[in-house]
Amino acid sequence: MKQTETKIIKISKTENLITKSVKFLKEVKIEAKKIIWPKKRQIFLSALMIMAFSLFIGAYLGILDIIYNFLISLLVK
Repeated sequence: MKQTETKIIKISKTENLITKSVKFLKEVKIEAKKIIWPKKRQIFLSALMIMAFSLFIGAYLGILDIIYNFLISLLVK
């Protein structure tokens, strides 16, 4: 008798997990339909701004590196 009860409990836990998973995926599908995707132009401009900013920061850090390298080489001599 006890063995059949544990089997029933295991089956109900598995079914509960499956129903929760299905419910979750249905809710994800509903929420995904609400997403407003940006236009291609907006994506292009955002990527351009990120590239320009990255180049600016890279140049700034490169100049600082050259200056600090020069100053340290003067101190070491």
